[in-house]
Amino acid sequence: MDFEMAVRLFKAVVILAVTVWETVQLTRRRQDLALRVLVVGLGFLSFTATFGIQTPILEPIEDFFGPAWGVIINGCWMVMAYSWATFFLLADPLRSLSSRVRRARIELVVLVLALFVMAIVLLVWPEQQGRGQYTWQRTAFYLSCDGYSLSAWILGICRAGAYLARLKHRLARAAFALVIVGSAGMTFGVNVISLIRYGIRLLITPHAQVGFMSTLYSIGQLGGQVLLALGLALAPLAGAAVAARARYETARRTRYTQQLAPLWRTLTSEFPHIALAHHGNERSSGRPDDDFERTTAEITDGLAELARDCPHPAGDPRKPQNAADAIEAGLHRRMAIREARWGHETPSPTELPYPVIEPDFEGNWSHRARWMVQLSRELATRGMVRKELNDAVKD
Repeated sequence: MDFEMAVRLFKAVVILAVTVWETVQLTRRRQDLALRVLVVGLGFLSFTATFGIQTPILEPIEDFFGPAWGVIINGCWMVMAYSWATFFLLADPLRSLSSRVRRARIELVVLVLALFVMAIVLLVWPEQQGRGQYTWQRTAFYLSCDGYSLSAWILGICRAGAYLARLKHRLARAAFALVIVGSAGMTFGVNVISLIRYGIRLLITPHAQVGFMSTLYSIGQLGGQVLLALGLALAPLAGAAVAARARYETARRTRYTQQLAPLWRTLTSEFPHIALAHHGNERSSGRPDDDFERTTAEITDGLAELARDCPHPAGDPRKPQNAADAIEAGLHRRMAIREARWGHETPSPTELPYPVIEPDFEGNWSHRARWMVQLSRELATRGMVRKELNDAVKD
């Protein structure tokens, strides 16, 4: 087995595996129109990637279909181009579903017309009557097959580029970038080279020596399909990585919520009005993310309320020890104020500006949560929160 055959077999196996994967996904999301089109395109791509391999094992299949084999292979390529362009059309959330479906149907009509012209030329135009000559029939074939495919692939590449710009996950972006580059390589190798080669022989001389273009054809076709296969294989992995990351983040938020319970109970007991949607131990929802957001928001509100009774931190409040010093002083002051009221004394109010106890973590929720957990642990060691409810920070 030579290197090229090994690459073609590898490409076919990867594409078949991706096709099976996406088909399984379709069984779970039957109403996803974009996924339906993608599975159709992958099915035709799997067919051409497998049965297009030049090997004695597959020659009987080509012999069985005879002249229709060229129609089948070219038709698969054209349907793949349509599926590529239509997938990104139907997956575009910025357009209404009705307009996307209407546009997809119009493009399907164009595909059917191009397939009809291509099939009629190959099946009805006898080879002995000049199929090898540069006639209007051959021009019609190239325009219907390569011309349509080139237009559809380019349209899909433009739509894919717009889709790529909206992706945030790095692995997903890498997967789609590979798919786009692979599709561009296939388009250049198969359609552009074919049209250029035919144009040179039609407009300049039928005997032009353009053998090097056959090499470019093979490089573009094989290299593009390999990159496309790798990108398609990376896409499910990116989805799995995103799902795994989401589960990991949910588990972290659940753990942080439990670790923040002592600090949360202390602040909500001191300032009952900061509770958003529950009182005491009551939980308003069973979603860990909701519990985490509510708990941290109420802790932030509690620290803001307590700040009017706290001195300014002696150092950087990002260090939990410095923030804990100010909070401990604030809690002691509130206890002193309550005792003074029982003795009918009027404590002097704290003057503005109030100190900022909670630092700005610039939207980084994990840094903010870890700071709160460390603050809770520090206050527990000082007896300001119930120590038995406090958990150590574990990442």
